[in-house]
Amino acid sequence: MSKWKGFYKNFKVKLIVAFAVILIIPSAAVGLLAVDSAKNELREQMIIGASSSVELLDSVIDNMIEPKLNDIGYYSEILNSSFYRQGASPELNGLFDLYMRLHPEASSILVGTDAGLFIRQPAQEMAADYDPRTRDWYLGAMKNPDAPFITAPYVSAASGEVTITISKATSDGTGVVGISLNLNELKKQADNVKVGSEGYVILLDGSRKYISHPTEAAGADAVEPFWDRVYESDAASFDYELDGRAKHMAFATNALTGWKIAGTIFASEIDDSLRPILINTAITIAVCVVAGAILVFLVMLSIVRPIRRLKNNAIRISEGDLRENIRIDSTDEIGELGNAFNVMQDNLRTLIKNVDAGAEQVAASSEELTASAKQTSEASEQVSIAVQEIAGGAEKQTGAIEANVGSLEEIAIGVGRIAERSAAVAELSEQSAAQADEGGDAVRLSVSQMRSIADSVEESNRIIRELHERTLEIEEISGAIRDIANQTNLLALNASIEAARAGEHGKGFAVVAGEVRKLAEQSDASAQRIFGLISEIRQGTDSSVSTMARVSGEVESGLRLSEDTIRKFERIISDMKDTAPQIEDISSVAEQIAAGIREVSASAKELAVIATGNAATSQQVAASSEEQLASMEEISSSAESLSKMSEELRALINRFQY
Repeated sequence: MSKWKGFYKNFKVKLIVAFAVILIIPSAAVGLLAVDSAKNELREQMIIGASSSVELLDSVIDNMIEPKLNDIGYYSEILNSSFYRQGASPELNGLFDLYMRLHPEASSILVGTDAGLFIRQPAQEMAADYDPRTRDWYLGAMKNPDAPFITAPYVSAASGEVTITISKATSDGTGVVGISLNLNELKKQADNVKVGSEGYVILLDGSRKYISHPTEAAGADAVEPFWDRVYESDAASFDYELDGRAKHMAFATNALTGWKIAGTIFASEIDDSLRPILINTAITIAVCVVAGAILVFLVMLSIVRPIRRLKNNAIRISEGDLRENIRIDSTDEIGELGNAFNVMQDNLRTLIKNVDAGAEQVAASSEELTASAKQTSEASEQVSIAVQEIAGGAEKQTGAIEANVGSLEEIAIGVGRIAERSAAVAELSEQSAAQADEGGDAVRLSVSQMRSIADSVEESNRIIRELHERTLEIEEISGAIRDIANQTNLLALNASIEAARAGEHGKGFAVVAGEVRKLAEQSDASAQRIFGLISEIRQGTDSSVSTMARVSGEVESGLRLSEDTIRKFERIISDMKDTAPQIEDISSVAEQIAAGIREVSASAKELAVIATGNAATSQQVAASSEEQLASMEEISSSAESLSKMSEELRALINRFQY
C-alpha cells in the first residue's frame, strides 16, 4: 500500500492519470453516446421504414377499394328493377360484361334482388339453395342503403379464394349490386413488402382475422395478446415478444375498410446493423486516444520540466547555493513563477551580502570596543589602587591630626615636646601634600581615561545604532520576500479556484496550482527562517543599544565623580599647603605656642574634620572606581557577546554561496 502511495506522490504520474482520465472517459462516453444515438437512429429508421411499408400498403388498399366504391355507387344509381325483374336483361348483361372486360382485377359483378334472384357475371352455377338475401353483402347493404358496404374477407363459394364484396342497395331499393374482389393480388403485394431484412407486413380485417400473413392462413383468428393493443387505437407502434424474440410493430387502420395494416421487425436486426458502426467508433476512439496521448505527453513535458527546474533550484538554495538563476523558456504562469523565483533569489543574494557586510562591521566594532573596554578597565584598576592609597593616607592624616589635638591638650605638660611633635607634624604634612599631589594626578589621569572611554562608548553606541537600522532594513527586505511568497500562494489559490470552476477539464491545472502553492509555502518558510535569524540579530542589537546607553550613563556618572574628586584633592592640597607654614611657625616660635594654643587647637580640630571628610571622599572615590571597573567589565562582556553573535551570523551567512 505504501508503495502505491509513493507512486501517486509523483507529480508526473498524477498528470498522466489525470490526462488519461480526461482522454479515456470522455472518449468512451462519446463513443457510447454515439453508438446509443446510432442505435436509436437505426431503430427510428427501421420504425419509419415499417411505418412507410404500412402506409404504402394502406395506399394500395385505397387504390384498390376507392375506385370500386365509385363504381358501385354508379351502378347502384343506374340499376333498378327494370333491369332484373324478369331475369337478367340484355342491358344488364351488357353492362356487366363491359365492366368485367374493363376491370380484370374484379373477380365478379353481381346483383341480388328482394325476390331472391341472383345474377352474376361471369356466370357460374350456384347451389340450388343459394339465396343472396342471406349473404353478408346483401344484408349489410340493405341495412344502410345510402352507403356502400364492404364485407369482411371470406372464402368465395364460387372460386374458393379469399374475397371481399363491395355492395350497395339500388336506387329503388329492390336489390343490391355488388363487386367482388379477389385479394390474392393484395396478398402478393403485402408478401412482397419487406421491413428490414426479416420483417414483414400483416393485414387483418376488423374482426381480428388474418387477410395476409407469412405463416398464418387467411381467415385465421389473431389470438395473440399483443393484437389487443392493435385494436385499441387506429395507429401506433410498440415493442413485444413472439416466440422468445424481441420485435417491434407499427400499425395503421385503413380508413375505407377498417382493416389493420401492421409492419413488424426483429430487434436483432438493429444490433446487426449497429455492429459496423460500433467497430468504426471503436477505431475512431482508439485513434483519438493515441493522438491525445501524444499531445498530453508534450503538454506534460512543458509543465513538468519547468517545475523540475524550479524544484532543483529550490534545493540548491536550501543548501546555500545562490549563484545560478533559473532559465525561463515560457511566458505562461509557470514562467511568471520562475521570474518571481529569480527575483526572490536576487533579493536574497543582496540581503545576504548586506548582512555579511554589516556583520563584518559589527565584528570589527566589537573588537575595538573590547580593546577600549580592556584599556579602560586597566586604567580603572590603577585609579582604584591610587584612591585606596589616598584613602590610607587620609586615614593616617586623620590619626596624625588627632594626635596633634592630643598634643595640644598636653602642651601644658611640656613645651619641650612641642617642637618634636611639631617637626613630626611638619614631616607628615609634607608627606600628605605629596600624596595629595599624586592622588590629584592619578584622578586627573582617571578623568582623562574616563573621557576617552566615554568617547569610545559613544562611538560604539553610534555603530550599534547603525547596525540596528541595517537590521530593520533587512527585516523590510525579508518582509518583501514573504509578501512575494504570499502573493505567489494567492496566485496559486486563484488558479485552483479557476480550475475548480472549470470542472473535470480543470483538474490537471488544479494539481499544478497545488504544486505551485507548495513551492510558495517553501519559499515563505525559508523567508521565515531568515526573518527569525534577523530578529535574533535585532534583539541582540537592541540589547546592545540599551546596554551601551546604560554604560554611557555610568561613564558620565563616573566622570562627574572623578571631576568632583579632583576638586576635593585640590582643596586638600590647598589646605595642606596652608597647614605646613603654620606648623613651621609653631616649630620656630615655640614661645608663641602658649599664647596661640587655643588658635592652634581650633585649627587642629578643623584639620581633623577636613581629614575625616577627605577619608570619606576617598572611600567614595574608591567605591566609584570599583563601580566603574564593574561597568567596564560589563561593557567588555557585552562587546565579546556581540562579537560572538557576529561570528555566528557570519558562519550562517558563509553557508550561502553567491
